[in-house]
Amino acid sequence: MTKRIVTLFAVLFWAMASVAIVENPRNGFQQYQLDNGLTVYLWEDHSVPEVFGQVVVKVGSVDEPEEYTGLAHYLEHMLFKGTEKISALNWEKEKPLYEEIVQLYDQFNAEKDIKRKVALTQAINEKSIEAAKYYVTDEFSNLTQGYGGSNLNANTSPDRTVFYNEFPADAMEQWMELNSERLIKPVFRSFQAELENVFEEYNMYQDMKQTHLTDFLFGKAYEGTPYARNTIGYPEHLKNPSLSALIRFYETWYVPNNMALILVGNFNADEVKPLIDEKFGRLERRELPERLAYKDTEFVTGETYKKRVSDFPVIARIYKGARKSDADDLTLNFMVNLFNNGHGTGVFDKIMAEGKVSAAQMMLDGRRYSGRIIANVVPYFDMAQNSWESNRKAEKLMMDEVDKIKTGDVPEWLFNSVKQQMLINYSMALESIEAKVNALTETFVHETNVDDIFTERQRIEALTMDDVKRCAAKYFNGEYIRLDIEQGEPKKDKLSKPEIKPIEMPKGVTSTYAEAFMKIPVRESTPEYNDFLDVKQTEIYDGVKMYYTENTKNDVFSLVLKYGIGTEKMPKLKYAAQLLNSAGIAPDVDGNEFRRQLSALGGTSSYSADQSYFYVHISGLERNMKAICNLVMRQMLMPNLDEQQIKNTVSGEYFSRMNEKQDAEVLADALREYAIFGEQSHYINRVPVDELYRVSATSDGGVIETLVLDKMSLTNTIQEAVKYEVEMHYCGTVGFDRAAEVLKGNTPITAEVKTTESPVIRDRVRYDTSHVIFLPNSNVQQATVYFYMPSEKYNTADDVYYEAFNEYFSGGFSGLVLNEIREKRSMAYTAQAVLYEQSRPNVETYLLGYIGTQNDKVSDAVDVFMELLGNMPNFPERMKNVKTALRRRALASKPSMRTKSLVFAEWQRQGYMDDPAKTKMQKIDMLTYEEIRSFYEQMVKGKPVAIVIMGDPKLIDRKHIEAQWGKMTKVSADKIFKGGF
Repeated sequence: MTKRIVTLFAVLFWAMASVAIVENPRNGFQQYQLDNGLTVYLWEDHSVPEVFGQVVVKVGSVDEPEEYTGLAHYLEHMLFKGTEKISALNWEKEKPLYEEIVQLYDQFNAEKDIKRKVALTQAINEKSIEAAKYYVTDEFSNLTQGYGGSNLNANTSPDRTVFYNEFPADAMEQWMELNSERLIKPVFRSFQAELENVFEEYNMYQDMKQTHLTDFLFGKAYEGTPYARNTIGYPEHLKNPSLSALIRFYETWYVPNNMALILVGNFNADEVKPLIDEKFGRLERRELPERLAYKDTEFVTGETYKKRVSDFPVIARIYKGARKSDADDLTLNFMVNLFNNGHGTGVFDKIMAEGKVSAAQMMLDGRRYSGRIIANVVPYFDMAQNSWESNRKAEKLMMDEVDKIKTGDVPEWLFNSVKQQMLINYSMALESIEAKVNALTETFVHETNVDDIFTERQRIEALTMDDVKRCAAKYFNGEYIRLDIEQGEPKKDKLSKPEIKPIEMPKGVTSTYAEAFMKIPVRESTPEYNDFLDVKQTEIYDGVKMYYTENTKNDVFSLVLKYGIGTEKMPKLKYAAQLLNSAGIAPDVDGNEFRRQLSALGGTSSYSADQSYFYVHISGLERNMKAICNLVMRQMLMPNLDEQQIKNTVSGEYFSRMNEKQDAEVLADALREYAIFGEQSHYINRVPVDELYRVSATSDGGVIETLVLDKMSLTNTIQEAVKYEVEMHYCGTVGFDRAAEVLKGNTPITAEVKTTESPVIRDRVRYDTSHVIFLPNSNVQQATVYFYMPSEKYNTADDVYYEAFNEYFSGGFSGLVLNEIREKRSMAYTAQAVLYEQSRPNVETYLLGYIGTQNDKVSDAVDVFMELLGNMPNFPERMKNVKTALRRRALASKPSMRTKSLVFAEWQRQGYMDDPAKTKMQKIDMLTYEEIRSFYEQMVKGKPVAIVIMGDPKLIDRKHIEAQWGKMTKVSADKIFKGGF
């Protein structure tokens, strides 16, 4: 439960990327500005195969007019629909229809009469259907796929909007051309259909308690300001849109002097600059208006606000914080790490580990105009009483720790540990393309000095405890509000489905712009393949393999131990791994002292287990590698498992199982597991709760608690797990022989090991005929639909066919599934399908599809999906794009230095003795549409499908679904869960 609660709250703030380095962090970096005001950030990194390109616009929901919330998010969606050139088959004929649609939306926005609004909706639909004869809205995504682009997406926050994707360096001109052209005279076509997709997104979030919790928290934290609302906007505004307002919002804010272009990755900056000037220099500079001004929230100190929106009680204290650009931001980040950190040594981490509270977290939320510091705590859950301890007690425990930071009552070792860990985190962040992009995005949006990225190490090193005390006194100054978040079901708003007809666009045609775009010369480059020799190997003992990768970037080593046993064969390993994360070393080193010793060495360790493997992750300063590994080894072989910590772990499991039948996401996952694995579902085949903990009554009315999961059985589980075959994946700076010598003597390995049977492949259910499995749930706004189809055995020789089918059938916005269900019919926000390859040859594969849609759209969505499975449409003209995407994916599969050996070992396990791309490239070049069609007919067409649905029985047309697709079997929550309550 503690992990679940902490994960829930982790989404409420942005953690800081943090530090100690070997190479100069400025290497490859340049910043400048075009004449039109566009800010350009270039950061070369030739250790990665591709380029990450991002356009940042300094506008978000905070900049919206109060009467049109949601505009920034709408606009993000609409900027994929094309321009007067992109996607336009005949702009001259489309333009008058588009202008009529804009006017109709203005009338709709002003109209108060419901019947008249319905009539206007139909009129807009008719004009939209007519206009759709002259455009193809998927052209942007198709052109992106055609030059090898991947992970095409965008997102909106209160302070900014970003558009991004990855692409091969030799497609730089194509990326520049398309991503600059999209900003020139955009056309917000297909607005009605895309609005439906936003409705679906809104309804999806309404089913998540996390949404209601964060809306309440930030709604009070920033009450009276635009930061109080969710980025998606208010429902009354979503239901009453204005296209004119959207156009004005674009023309106001989407100007080059309010934008940044960020390129990070494998390119040559000197070659790229002329392209940037040519393509993005076309954008026209315009003066920006003054930003909307607002007065910050006034706190009524100590005021308590209550709401029932959570699975568990939470007490939160909200304090005024600093803006992201404030000089105090770094010090506040440091202070937060004194409460919670990666070592688990913070003062809040300590009271959680001791079982005094179920969860406690300090969060920092810095934004463009203001900021907040949020302290929250979840009381301890008493299994015997089946109740939570008092909020008052939990809050006092939390505030006692806050007072310690304010007065500087912090051990010197903890202060030094946090500083060292932030320095290490900074070094490791510089290894990541995404971290670099995010750092530059934050710099631009919050108007901070880019030099701060490169001087962060020095600034962290300069911090003192006096700095922390000053900030703690300044911000924890007695001005706060208090939230009392109670258990209960939140009230949900729903955006209903309008009665509109789907939009059918021309098929197999492209715009004049697209034809010219596809003629842009592709720079031919020599493919660069992975070299397995980059990873050295040795077998220390039979069944004990060591893989070595040199760290060329910094002085931080990483080590993964991957033992060949998992929870499928050893169920208690799940709990043993959890407990190791808080254990000490027997006989007299407790968990807090162990973490203190580890942090003093600059080390971290963590443990986890899945159904096939037990993982140990260790990292730290290279100079202390031997001491760090030795300390972790002693913990694993002689764990000091505290009775209270065991009780905490069991309490979390106990509470989760108590609530699992009320959690929509857990219910949907359990239903999926049941449909695919039957009695082998992880929600059925698990340790029963009464084998973890029992409560029995005494004759005098008392209770006897029995903690069935005891120290001895857990210790034995850990000691048994480390007897299995193991892979040791080391990345560091010491030589290969020295690393082998250190690891041989300082890790839990033995000369005689048990043979592994991993990876475990669970038996899956096979269905003779298609049928429907239905779990009624009247509490969800959005139904969950899975499509499960067992298929033939996997053959490595068919690897390219699997990838080609998946790309054609469900390859993002260009794939059939998302295109037919979302883009054309607005039936779902998310829709996908994957024919899964297996980790071993000769194991049966299966197709798994998914749709999340409103309950009253389920039957129509199922019809479309099943029609795609049964009669896959033929678009052979897409083969060029499909093959380009496969080539890019093959050549881009270049793992980072820290994951390289893990990836190479997995490839070898699958039967590849060299980079798979070498064998795939020839197959891809020879691939034809007829081969994809033949593969589909062999693996998919005509096979029985289990349609698995969870949704509201009053709104889903079950009769239609059963008549069309097979007998419907209704299941209850009791059927898909066992070993709980």
